[in-house]
Amino acid sequence: MTDTNPENVNNSKITIICSAPDLASQNIKKHLLALREWKPLELPENSGFSAVLESADGKFRLVDIEEIHVFQDGLDKKLEAAGLPAELIIFASKHRSKEEVKSLTVHCTGNSSNEARLGGHPKELAVSSPPAMKSILMEMKRLAKVKGLDYDVTLEVTHHGPTELNVPSLYAEIGSTEGQWEEPVPGEIVARAILTVSLEKVPTAVGFGGGHYAMRQTGLLLETAISFGHNFPKYQLEFVDEALIRQAVEKSNAEFAYFDRKSMKSADRKRISQILEKLGLKVLKESEIREKYGREE
Repeated sequence: MTDTNPENVNNSKITIICSAPDLASQNIKKHLLALREWKPLELPENSGFSAVLESADGKFRLVDIEEIHVFQDGLDKKLEAAGLPAELIIFASKHRSKEEVKSLTVHCTGNSSNEARLGGHPKELAVSSPPAMKSILMEMKRLAKVKGLDYDVTLEVTHHGPTELNVPSLYAEIGSTEGQWEEPVPGEIVARAILTVSLEKVPTAVGFGGGHYAMRQTGLLLETAISFGHNFPKYQLEFVDEALIRQAVEKSNAEFAYFDRKSMKSADRKRISQILEKLGLKVLKESEIREKYGREE
C-alpha cells in the first residue's frame, strides 16, 4: 500500500542497506562514503538499525544493519517506524556461486516454490523496480568496460528473501568469492552504479526460461529500451502457477512477457502462455522486442 501522508512521501529516500557481516556490502559502503558527502541522522531508541547517514543532496540514505540481508522481511515498515520511509530499497551485497565466476549482478527477490530456505515466505515475491535494475546494471556494464574489469555483468533470476516488502527493492552484488568481495574496483563500480540509479519508467517484461543468470534477458535489458521485473528460470517453471504469475505481473508493473523459448519445455510454454493470455499479457519474441524498442546507444 502506498503511503499518502505528504510528510512521509516527501521524506522518502532511496535507501541503501549495508550489512555488517557481509564483506562485499562493507566494500561497497566504503566507496559510497568516499563518493558522496553524508551526514549522520539520529535514530530513535530500539529502531533495530546500527546507524543511518543521509547524503548531502538529500537523495539517499545509507542504513547499517547487523544481520544478513535476506532475512529482512518487513524492512520497509521498520524503516517507516523509525521515521525513515524508503522510496526504493537497494541491498548492497555479496553474491556467492559454486562456479566462482567473477561477476557483478542485479536481481529482485522472491520464492517461486514452497521452500524459503534463504529468507522470505514461500510462493511470495517482493515488489521489484525494473527502472532501477536497468539503470544500475547498465552503469555497472559501462564502468566495468571503462575500468577494464573482466567480470560478468548480469541479471540474476528472482530468488531468496526478503519477500515481504511493499516498497520496490533490488540487490546489487559483487560475486562470487571472498577475493572478489573485498576488491576495490568492483566495490567502486557497484557504489557508483547505485548512485546513478534512475526511477524513470521503462517498458517492462516478466521473463520465463533460461538459466540462473538469465543471459538472454540480460542482453535485452542492456541492448534495448526495456527492462525486466521478475524472472523465472527453467528450473523453477514447474512451480510457476497463475497466482505466482499474477503476483509477478503486478509487482513488476509488467506490460508484456518474454520467453527464452529454446530453454523451455513445450508443456511449460503452453501452460504459461494460457495463463498470460487470461491475464491479458502478450508474449513478445526477442526479434519483436528489438524491433519495437530499438537499441540503446
